[in-house]
Amino acid sequence: MSLQEPLTPPTGVLRYTIPADPALVGPLRNRFIDSISDGELPENEITQWKLVFSELVFNAIFHGAQSDRSNSVVIEWSITQNSIVLAAQDPGSGPPQGRLDAPSLPDDPTSESGRGLYIISTFADEVHSWHGPRGFRLEIMKRYPGQGLPLPGSPEIDSVLEELSSCYESLSVFHRLTENLIESGNLSDFIGTSLEEFLSLHPLDRIFFLGVPTLPETIHQVLVNATWFLDQNDANLTLRTLGNLTRETVWENHDDLVRQNLDFGTMREVGGGCVFPIVAGDIHFGALIALRKSSMSNEERNPLGTLRTLADLCGIACANAHLSNIRDESQRDLRELEIAVEIQKGLLPILTAPVSNRWSVSIFQESSLTIAGDYAIAETDPDGNLVIAMIDVMGKGVSAALLASIFRTAFSLSLHIPTSAMMLERINKTLCNQLGSLSMFITCAIARVSADGRVIDHASAGHCPTFFYQQNGSRTFFQPSGPPLGVISQVAYTSDVVKLKGGERLLFVTDGCYEWDRRDEDSGWHSFMDHMDQNRDATPAELWTRLRERIRNEYGTNLEDDCTLVTLDIFT
Repeated sequence: MSLQEPLTPPTGVLRYTIPADPALVGPLRNRFIDSISDGELPENEITQWKLVFSELVFNAIFHGAQSDRSNSVVIEWSITQNSIVLAAQDPGSGPPQGRLDAPSLPDDPTSESGRGLYIISTFADEVHSWHGPRGFRLEIMKRYPGQGLPLPGSPEIDSVLEELSSCYESLSVFHRLTENLIESGNLSDFIGTSLEEFLSLHPLDRIFFLGVPTLPETIHQVLVNATWFLDQNDANLTLRTLGNLTRETVWENHDDLVRQNLDFGTMREVGGGCVFPIVAGDIHFGALIALRKSSMSNEERNPLGTLRTLADLCGIACANAHLSNIRDESQRDLRELEIAVEIQKGLLPILTAPVSNRWSVSIFQESSLTIAGDYAIAETDPDGNLVIAMIDVMGKGVSAALLASIFRTAFSLSLHIPTSAMMLERINKTLCNQLGSLSMFITCAIARVSADGRVIDHASAGHCPTFFYQQNGSRTFFQPSGPPLGVISQVAYTSDVVKLKGGERLLFVTDGCYEWDRRDEDSGWHSFMDHMDQNRDATPAELWTRLRERIRNEYGTNLEDDCTLVTLDIFT
């Protein structure tokens, strides 16, 4: 063994960082053995690898990390057609160089430790060690010339590809189901067609809609004769209990049911399954239930996102059908708007913004009962950059909430795109394809802040100007560079890219913050601009409180439009 810089990790290296907990060695060892067991290695060779893996990782945990779970160890392995390389890195200083150069068995044959280095060195063809400021690394290599070994993939890449595949599948199904929802004139036909389409892609032993006892009679009459509909009166106690659940529930086997306090004897023959409540507004229509006799594999769990989308759309379809049976038109319109707001809250909750020592993001929103189309979201991309989006859907009711939900899906799938302008262009094409000839659109402002908090990239599609305050209090605006999203498919947007020094503040708003008197919109904007300038140094919470007080004093208690404010403060 020699003291040297660590070898360059081979192509296809699999890397796992785990707490220094001995209980985690077994599952990780099984993953390693699985990755080398698909080739032509004899059983005795695999058995030796099990022993070597255990000795290497336990040494890193016990001696290098002192079994302290606050410390981490890194385990890596790679496989080529001619060799297997396994390495462990821990925060310790490593064994003395003499033991590394000439490992031996302990003098006491009954000793419970001291054999690891000897076992490793006698098994491996090459052993390399490295002491550095971050700890100790031990790397072993075993050659297998001319022997077929399974070439590994990357778990990180596989996970990303699997997630992207699932997202794109959900978006594709979402597209088709929303088309069905718009075009179908019958609730039963929509749900039946949607279930058939899902089952053609993901066969299950059974999938059905279980109605709740409070299911509106008009809905019950439409669905009762469908083969996939199950009435509460025809269901056993177990299924009735599952159908009344108001939380999403997934299980792979009966033990999972027990852990969730759903231990039903009648479910012992069911391997895996899931329950997605069908809810819109404050109406609980039932649940979408999928059952398998065998446990659900990872592949079978992939379509859970699609099932969730299907359950959401079933809720929207049921709500629309229920509304169509309300005779009083004014009551129906008001109820639709209330349900749209509830759908927006359910499908589009205001999520907690990412936390960083480089910036601070706060999101405030209050919805009216006239338009339910505002939405704001802040996420970080895989590189740690902050991405903020503010939208305002031009429309009202269920359709506005649905379009905002489509935007959220398209936004999540576009986080990897490097500029705000390019994100707008990608999302615009998606929305144009979704909307077709529908006269709806979205105004949107997107800003990307680099992970180090020193560059901002902003682009806007027909949205309100974004306030940009320098550290000295001077104010400029980021203006839109193109039309709203969903109007023209081929549009080129441009970004404003500004270097940040720290101390800057950005304010994103929707027109509900200032357009209360439609007879004098220009005056409303200038008055609002003066108000924001006067309060530019207030905390985000104080800024929101003062804005709402201003609206109440000048307009009244009830909002005419949604009011949304996002503050972004850059730290020095």
